Amino acid sequence: MIKLLIPCAGKSSRFHEKPKWLLTCPNGNLMIQESIAGLDLTEVDCIYITFLKEHIERYCKNCDLKKLFAFTNKKINIYILDQLTKSQTETVYKTIKHFNINDPIFIKDCDNYYTHKIIKQNYICYIKIDENNNISKPYNKSFIEFNNQKQLSNICEKKIISDNICVGGYSFINSTDFISIYDNIISLDLIKNELYISHIINQALLMNIIFNVKEVKKYIDWGTIGEWDKYKSQFKTLFVDLDGVLVYNSSKYFTPKWGDSEPIIKTVDHLNKMYKTNKVKIIITTARSSLFKDATIKQLQKYNIPYDNIIFDLYHAQRILINDYSNTNKYPTSISINLKRDTDELANILI
Repeated sequence: MIKLLIPCAGKSSRFHEKPKWLLTCPNGNLMIQESIAGLDLTEVDCIYITFLKEHIERYCKNCDLKKLFAFTNKKINIYILDQLTKSQTETVYKTIKHFNINDPIFIKDCDNYYTHKIIKQNYICYIKIDENNNISKPYNKSFIEFNNQKQLSNICEKKIISDNICVGGYSFINSTDFISIYDNIISLDLIKNELYISHIINQALLMNIIFNVKEVKKYIDWGTIGEWDKYKSQFKTLFVDLDGVLVYNSSKYFTPKWGDSEPIIKTVDHLNKMYKTNKVKIIITTARSSLFKDATIKQLQKYNIPYDNIIFDLYHAQRILINDYSNTNKYPTSISINLKRDTDELANILI
């Protein structure tokens, strides 16, 4: 079986608060949890995660780290480093040595997401840069070249040599190859600056060890604070008034009564389009009495009005949304939109 290794012992110096693997994604998962949520782990039996002691003592002192990964249904092994390593590659090396791993390994970066089935083979994961995969800072990536048989011919760190980039997924059919190549590079002082896993693989190619390439799907990059902010900005929770915004205004006492009014079609169509992206939650707010809940739900279903929840019994008065902001949840985190009653201007304002 394959061992999945997730090194999380870097300084995260590009992020200004806690280590990036501890940041909360819009769906509520930590970045480290979401980073492996797209992986098919059928052929994986154990997961090894390496943390820095300083981070654990400061942020996770009373946290059961293994429980964070219970959703994988795999055996979890935690390794805590006393000191910062010189590179991600050294972190992986120390992890393999610490646990005496002699099996196939798959190394996964903690600061991105993609879908992929891990298999037992020498390969790296990649995507092609195109209109579907627009990478904001490609010069921070490692680039690859490969032949028609999808065999790797070259891998180069932070130098653009093709339109294919490595996405931080590296599979070694034999962990001892990783160890021996690392030891050789260190002993001969072949790399003067930071030692990347791409250097290990490049050295393997020089030794005529074959590496294949596997294209992944649904790639999301969280490597920098800018990319993280861009990702989070796609998600929204909308608190939307019902009467006068989603349906034409109605009343408890006068016609049309609550539950009987027609939808404001342009607004409903626009919200449905947003809702189908799976990046928007809609909370309907209303001064309607909860005694009219059944009639309201029937009305929403009849006109296919999307929502996740409804809040009844609000005051028929001013509403104020209050939310906090931080370095990783940038200002402003709350926005208000005031619409003239029964108009369909929301689609022009909310993009």
